[in-house]
Parts: sequence; C-alpha cells; structure tokens
Amino acid sequence: MEVLVTATLDPADMDCLLESFPEVRFRVETGRGGGDPDPGEAEVLFCWRVDGAFIERAPALQWINVPSAGVDHLPLELIAERGIALTNGRGAHGIPVSETALAMMLAFSSGLPDYIAARAERRWVRPQVAPARFELEGQTLLVIGVGHVGSALARKARGIGMTVVGCDLRRSEGANGVHRWVALGELDRALAGADHVALCLPLTEQTRGIMGAQRIALMKPTAFLYNLGRGALVDQAAVIAALEQGKIAGAGLDTTLDEPIPQDDPIWSAPNIILTQHSAGASPMNSRRATDQFSENLHRYLNGYPLLNLVDPRQGY
Repeated sequence: MEVLVTATLDPADMDCLLESFPEVRFRVETGRGGGDPDPGEAEVLFCWRVDGAFIERAPALQWINVPSAGVDHLPLELIAERGIALTNGRGAHGIPVSETALAMMLAFSSGLPDYIAARAERRWVRPQVAPARFELEGQTLLVIGVGHVGSALARKARGIGMTVVGCDLRRSEGANGVHRWVALGELDRALAGADHVALCLPLTEQTRGIMGAQRIALMKPTAFLYNLGRGALVDQAAVIAALEQGKIAGAGLDTTLDEPIPQDDPIWSAPNIILTQHSAGASPMNSRRATDQFSENLHRYLNGYPLLNLVDPRQGY
C-alpha cells in the first residue's frame, strides 16, 4: 500500500512514520502546495493542498489527510463524488490559535499597539494611552464556533476571569470553558452584550459572511472583533468602516479576504487593528501533532477501524 506525502514534516517526524509502519510504502514529495506530484499508485495522500486535476489522475486514491483544520481550499465536490475519505487536523491548532487570540485581547486592553508604535516614533504617549487601558477580568467574550479552537480559547479566557458565552451550530459538551450557551438564532442579542467577539468557525456556505454589516452594527462601540477562522466569515469593508466610524473599538484579524494582503488594501490603514497574517496556527509543535494524528489514523485505516477527524466534504466540516 502506498502513501504519498507532500506535506512538509520535520525529518524526525517523517522518520517516525517510516519506522512505525514498515509495511507501508511511503513516497515523499514535500512542498506546501508546490509542484505537480505524480499520484502513482497512492491510496493515501498526506498533503496541505490538492487540486482536482491530481484527484482525476489518482484512481487508487481512497483517503486524503490535511494537517489544517480548514478544508475550504480543497476540491470538496470532487472528493465527495469520488467517495474519498477526508480527514483534517482538527485539534492540532487549538493551543497556538487560542493563545494568539488572547494575546490580541491583552494587547488591546493594555494599549500595547499604541506603545509599540510610539517607541518607533520616539513619542511619549502615556497621558493618552494609560487612561484608555482596561481589564479583561469581568468582561464578556462571545465565542462563535466552539470547536477545538473555540474551546481552547474559552478555557483560557475563563481562566483570567472573563465570562464566556458560546454559540455554535452544534453544542460541544467538551467546551468546559463556556459559562452560557446561546443558539444561533440568539446570536444577534448575544452580540449586543459582548465586550469581545471571536469567530472560530470553518468556512462553509452556512458561515460565509456570518458577521456582515448588520451584525457588526449590533456590537457595542467599546467591543472588539476577532477573526480566527477564514477571511470570508466577515464583511471586511464593514469592519473597516466600523473602525473608522468608531462603531467598534478594535479588531484582531488573523485571516483576511486576500492573502497576502495587497499593499493598497485599506485594511492596512484601518485604526486600532491587529493583523497577524494567517499565522495564529503556526507553532514548532505543528509537525509533531500532525504526525501523531496521521499515525493514529493510518493505524486505524490499516486495521479497518473508523478514522478520526472525518470531514463531510459536502458540509465542509
């Protein structure tokens, strides 16, 4: 049985796979989305990206595994039509993404962006910045999408004394950091009471544009919006307008509509915004976690057990 690996792994992690599965023929053609690998007789593909042309040329392909949580960059319709099993890296990125979100909140509450900008310009801004500082303890965080990332963020926020409200398509009993749940139909009312709103959703037809201009307008002028999912979850122009008009206090966007962000994009100059350039999930532990997940699933695949982290390609999650 052949496994084609195009995802870049640390050498030690690749060696671990080779040693753990001597009966499997691994073919390694690494490179995140680059090149045009030969499908050969690969039954399993471990990749960051794959296009429809590759799948069409891979008659033996039965299972695709991606280390990312999101799968909206894949040819999902074709994967569904072929009946190819699809698994993702759900659970591998909760720690770094939630830590990035918390870092954004702490940066806003302490005025760090202003102090960092002032240092570069050698300006004394304490009289303006210090009075605007605030405490996160006692404030309300609304987490929209309480999966592995949202749950990790909820636990961390609760740990520093925030009140956490969870909103999800499916209530997760494992989200032990959530104080109170609201249904999707109650989202608008929850937005009006939140000090911080964090989007931790996958991008699907149901979630695309979930934070449009109307919902952003429901937020308090002292509230902050964070997008940790995909850029298309929010109306980016509406976010910029809300920031410029003082309708919301700030925004922390890990993902944007265009990546890389064009130099002339107005989001660069929007006030009180933090842009982390889709790096929230980056961690030196990623390769090890992705390898561990794939190794567990490969063992299951070889022994006929159900795969973990299965994604319904028609649903997108």
